[in-house]
Amino acid sequence: MAPPSLTTPVSQTLSAQQVDQRKKQTHGVLNYIINANSITKYFLDAPLLSKFRAERGRDGDWNAFTQSVPLSTYDDYQPYISRFMDDPCRQASVENLLAPGLPTFIATSSGTSGGAAKYYPKYTHPEHASQATLASMVTLNADAERGAACVVFSLRHTHTMDVFNDAQGVVKKIPFSLASAGTIRSYNGWAIENDDELVKMRPPGHVTPLAAAYIRPYDTSLLAHALFALAERELAYFNTLFITVFSDLVRLIERHWEELVRAIETGRMLELDGLEGLGPHLQVHLTARPGRAAELRNISVKRGSLGWLKQVWPNLSLVVGNATGSFSAVLPRVRHHLGPTIAVQSAVYGSSEAWIGVSYRPEAGDGLYKVLGTDDVIEYLDIEQPESSEFVAQSWDLVVGRKYEVILTTRDGFWRYRLGDVIEISGFAPEDGAPLVRFVERRSAVMRVASEFVSEAELHKAVASLADVVGAVMEFSIVVDDRTFPRRYGFLLELEGKLAPGAHTAPHRLHDYLCATNDTYARFTKGNSTIGVPSVRIVAPGTFGAYRSWRIQASGSGGGQIKVPTIIYNPETRDWLAGRVVKELGEGPQA
Repeated sequence: MAPPSLTTPVSQTLSAQQVDQRKKQTHGVLNYIINANSITKYFLDAPLLSKFRAERGRDGDWNAFTQSVPLSTYDDYQPYISRFMDDPCRQASVENLLAPGLPTFIATSSGTSGGAAKYYPKYTHPEHASQATLASMVTLNADAERGAACVVFSLRHTHTMDVFNDAQGVVKKIPFSLASAGTIRSYNGWAIENDDELVKMRPPGHVTPLAAAYIRPYDTSLLAHALFALAERELAYFNTLFITVFSDLVRLIERHWEELVRAIETGRMLELDGLEGLGPHLQVHLTARPGRAAELRNISVKRGSLGWLKQVWPNLSLVVGNATGSFSAVLPRVRHHLGPTIAVQSAVYGSSEAWIGVSYRPEAGDGLYKVLGTDDVIEYLDIEQPESSEFVAQSWDLVVGRKYEVILTTRDGFWRYRLGDVIEISGFAPEDGAPLVRFVERRSAVMRVASEFVSEAELHKAVASLADVVGAVMEFSIVVDDRTFPRRYGFLLELEGKLAPGAHTAPHRLHDYLCATNDTYARFTKGNSTIGVPSVRIVAPGTFGAYRSWRIQASGSGGGQIKVPTIIYNPETRDWLAGRVVKELGEGPQA
């Protein structure tokens, strides 16, 4: 069957044949996971699975699974995963822990809203249980048929863990890295033991040498990509995993334009902070291109004007990067720089826990993902129902238009794990009945000052309502502002362009909007109110790009996978953002 196109209709119901197809796939994946992981320490010992272990033989695996495995969270696995942090880390303690054998790598997820880092052991699986992973990797690697590509990703690992046994000593070194970094390494066969050779490479189709993927400072890594991208006139597309990465890259190009063009002219690598010996591996791939430098200097349009990047790269036709959820805030700015002829497409729907789906009809740019369900069992908890396993729905039971929390049973050893992502069912793929979904919000991301509940999605709509009074908002976060009593919602906004004349009305505009759209918020603002009128503060241009760099530096992780949280409770992050405020909005015209 041909791949879906803009004209491919989205099915609203499933045929009987598609229901059977969905059931066959889901049951097959579950059978593989149970058979493979039934030898593991977690399966044999964990209290979470005690009832399932007892019921398996009596009622069959599927019925026992759906009726006796409760919902789980990271806390159910943390005591087991913590064994990888033991010093020394012994093979007998961690082998066959969550899945068979030892992990290929351990994915790290930094707590962007202030929580502690989480760790997810990732194992090697047969090809039939890796189809979603492989499909995701295809979208994140250069495609030679499209032409020259600037693909931005990280291969850094924060550290390795030596696994010992008494007879052999170290039996394996397990790297800790971003999920994307570890998966890209596995897909391409780029083992950490070969890093000394890998840093010398420039993969086919890539304009940037692989050394850039080892650079730790976020800005420095992006500037290296910017340099090699600018040097290549025939660049056809960018792939940055997240659209915020592309937005940050463009901002750095604008800020360092003359330095970048001079380096292209002379063929001399920029002197950048944090290269840590990687400079020579970049330099060997950089040759003087005075003609290209002259062309860049003679571009007729002003940098930052509508569509100016099309003159920088005449053949540029596509930017790939997740632009849904909180990442969508920078889309207007990105589209302004690209102009109407360059497409922006999301690529994959994934998390540190699992690769869930790929973009469906990506050329439509509508944020629609096809849930693959080939690697892991993916179930759905209706957010209007009690948060209990008895209300979990299967893919063939979904109702179009309803919102569900994603529940994962993974090949890597998590059982009915609450991912915390809320998605909306948009329909089903006509070719096989797979769910087509849109990301809505994080279920746990709820703002509270008193006893109200305001969701992340509601806050995004509230900020969008300010467009006519403050101007174009690029990115934002919200904190509990306790500088005055009563406490209030504190909106921290980064603008694209100048502040609009009516900006002084923004606090009351937000207050009125939230009162009108959320009954719980309104209830606590009346009478002896416990929620004050929101504060609205403008942060300096580039603040949220700097935030990503700061968090990457603090966590030691690679670039590209740091999300700016919509709701911030962490005091350190709140104070860091407050230090970048340039203006607070209030009554009276703004200067």
